[in-house]
Amino acid sequence: MWGTAFLPLAAASGCSWAPLPGDEDFRDGPPTVERRFTRCAVALDAAGGHQSGLFQTLAFGAAPDVSVFSDEMVRTCSEGLIFKEVFINHRYLAATEAPEMARLDGRQKWVRVGACVPKPCGEVFADLALPRLLEWRGKSERYHPAPGPCASEENSEFNDGACYAFLNREIFWEHCMAGTLVWRLLSDASFFDRLFGAQIRSLPEDELGASDQPEHQQAALAHYKACRLGGGSYFGVHFNAMAQLAEGYELGMCLPSLHTSWSPSMDPMLEWWLGSRMSRFPDIDVDADSVQAFELVHRSELGVRWAVVGLGRSGTTSLAAWLDTHPRLQLLHHPGDFFREGSFEYLFRRSHLEHLVRKAEIQAVKARPGVLVGIKEPSLLRSDRGRQMLAEMKRTKVLIIVKNWADWLKSSLLFATPACTPESITRLEDPCPFAFQEAHVLRKVQDLHRKGVSTGRIKVVHLDALLEEGPTGLQRIAAFLGAGNRTHARLGPMGREGNVAEKEVEFWEELCSLPKESLQQLERQRNAATDGLADLLRRSSAKEAEITAQESYWRTVEF
Repeated sequence: MWGTAFLPLAAASGCSWAPLPGDEDFRDGPPTVERRFTRCAVALDAAGGHQSGLFQTLAFGAAPDVSVFSDEMVRTCSEGLIFKEVFINHRYLAATEAPEMARLDGRQKWVRVGACVPKPCGEVFADLALPRLLEWRGKSERYHPAPGPCASEENSEFNDGACYAFLNREIFWEHCMAGTLVWRLLSDASFFDRLFGAQIRSLPEDELGASDQPEHQQAALAHYKACRLGGGSYFGVHFNAMAQLAEGYELGMCLPSLHTSWSPSMDPMLEWWLGSRMSRFPDIDVDADSVQAFELVHRSELGVRWAVVGLGRSGTTSLAAWLDTHPRLQLLHHPGDFFREGSFEYLFRRSHLEHLVRKAEIQAVKARPGVLVGIKEPSLLRSDRGRQMLAEMKRTKVLIIVKNWADWLKSSLLFATPACTPESITRLEDPCPFAFQEAHVLRKVQDLHRKGVSTGRIKVVHLDALLEEGPTGLQRIAAFLGAGNRTHARLGPMGREGNVAEKEVEFWEELCSLPKESLQQLERQRNAATDGLADLLRRSSAKEAEITAQESYWRTVEF
């Protein structure tokens, strides 16, 4: 699999400084350039990759004083390692954002750079080992090409123009990026190998947050975090297996950081790495034509600054549409969705990718300059998993709107499919199971607080109050969201949208004709749902300057 995987990759790469290895380079033979690169890559990986102390031996201007190193560093610099030096043009160090550039004399055109590296890296120090050491320091996630004409073994005059042209070509040349990524994988194979194979599609399709395999989600998140901390990019890779029983897989895969757009020239590199990792499973052959890869990020990286998350059937659509009229607020939603939802193609409802998000979907969001984008998704408040998602979106303000409980009951019953009636819910009959607890706002707010959502991120408002306030209410909410508190003359009153309730007269007639016992039962449900709501509204409706004072209130709440 190694040899066949490298053939299409070699044709797609034009890296003159990083020759691609062939199958013969993994066996003994004459010391070709390819074989020297391969041996150095394997030696760097064996030395511990980016988790080793090699990058700490980098010295600018003079060899390191081993006597000042720790015992661990002394061993690192002496056991099977040699100290190598090279002169580097200042342009290269500036392009790779080396922090030492701040200490250099502006007239200095070259800098002596040395480090301890494995002996097999002695002949390819500048081409392979040095770029990896610069990246492993973690000071920059920038793509580090080999110095090429920006390096010299002797203290000689540099061709500054050639160095400049080389850097511009190598940094942005995507064909070369594919070959560069192969060498990054080879020289840190153990790190990337540990972060391969987490099940990305691990949550069930039927109900949000009801996964009976939470370890899958935990493994995916752990792999993702370790990958990003190590300077990598995390991908979900889908492929079909060629076996007696064809199966589809979507596995997590960590790759070196990609600071350029993905292009077809990189596909062979990904397929090669996938094939080499899957080769440990002899019963599974990867169908190369089926491979699809999507870079993933965590939802905490979403640029969503506010979210209308409930209470469903209480005016969420009207509130979301109203906020969208503010010049500094923008609602993300699917254009064809009547209820102003569907942001990120219903990302927050999909059960497959709940824990990691396709980066392309985030990048597709084009907010206007200076505008705070938001979403409307009531399902986030209803479920435990949804509330956990809100807790992870640490920059997102949470808006909850409520209305008169009887009006909420009417809207919820008439919106149900099939429509429910007041009489049927008091008997708790199927096909009309009704979840009264969905209106228990205080409990849900308390749970958000337990999960780490600070009180300064939550605002509860009442529909009737907003309708009465008009533009002043919109400006008050906008100030809470961080959109400023300056009055805008063009702000209008709150509209009424998304009202699909029908047969309201019949509903009220039936409600009022219920037996006394049924009405008392509904009153008990109302008391439970609205318990503590008055205090929530009183505190949440305070001006933005007073919101921080609510912390004392939350310390008195029993959880």
